[in-house]
Amino acid sequence: MSSELPRRLLSPSICCSLGKPGSLQPSLRPMAHEHVLRESVEVGRAATSFRGYRDGFYALELLGLVGAVLMLLTAIIWRKVVRRHASWLNFMTAWIISCASYLFLMAEPVGRHPNHNLCLFQAALVYSVPTLTSGATLALVIHVHMTLRSLLTLPTNHQRSWTPALVIGPYVPAWAIFTYALKVGLNDPSLVHRLDDGTYCDLAKESPQRVSSIVVVIIMVLCLAVEVVIFRHLWRAWESLKRDDQSSVSIIVRVLAFTLVGMLSIILSLFFLVIPDNHDMVFNIVIAIPPVSSVIIFGTQKDIFTAWASGFWNRRAHGADTWDTFTPNESRRNTVSPQVSQV
Repeated sequence: MSSELPRRLLSPSICCSLGKPGSLQPSLRPMAHEHVLRESVEVGRAATSFRGYRDGFYALELLGLVGAVLMLLTAIIWRKVVRRHASWLNFMTAWIISCASYLFLMAEPVGRHPNHNLCLFQAALVYSVPTLTSGATLALVIHVHMTLRSLLTLPTNHQRSWTPALVIGPYVPAWAIFTYALKVGLNDPSLVHRLDDGTYCDLAKESPQRVSSIVVVIIMVLCLAVEVVIFRHLWRAWESLKRDDQSSVSIIVRVLAFTLVGMLSIILSLFFLVIPDNHDMVFNIVIAIPPVSSVIIFGTQKDIFTAWASGFWNRRAHGADTWDTFTPNESRRNTVSPQVSQV
């Protein structure tokens, strides 16, 4: 018994308390291994959670991209049926650019560092596309307002003179913010980084986000103001417009949808102004909702289905009701009572 006592005192678990360096490693090795395993499990769970949100985010952006491309091609291929103003085509183009800008890193593993130039280019795009889409929305709403005025009053040529401004205008603030964000990233490359969830790249600086959010808020407030005027026109002209319930309800629903999307854009921009560093996955999912909403709003019009039917089932396509396509025609303009010309 006495001879075994020194052996037990000198066992690896007790030698640690005696301060012998060589004996620390055998005793701590199981604990260190357990700690590493625990961290690996936690990282794996977090990666699984991120992956689910990332897949949802990319799915929404892809859906918006494919839908916008499909709407644009439909309007181009069947232009005699789907008659669209240039501002509408520009609106869809803006959403195509927006959705595509978030998909650069879709095939890149989360733990891998992307190419720096690609990451910087994406970061500059991510800051600029909100102003592009909001500007394109404002341009389309202005066109709807001018179309409604032309429908309710005497025809004018103001729409043609305004068309270049409605098409080019949205790209001016977007290009300015893109250039500003690109300059910030070039001056300090360390600011360019990929988000923790791996969805896309941005800059570790608040100023580009704040500038972009302020511009979006200003544009969308103007957009909502124009929509209020549109509702005012519709309210005053309701007695004349309700003769065709389907067309009247269609334009009201789409203008209302414009308002809801505009309110969401304002809320997102204000949130970025208050908490500019919050880029969690739930918020990214919310960011991906507007493009899908826009595709649903403008992809469910009668003339689009008519065009598809003519293309896939060889049915003869007739010109759809142009009130639903934001393009007034003479027949409907003549059916409106002269008393509403004062709106």
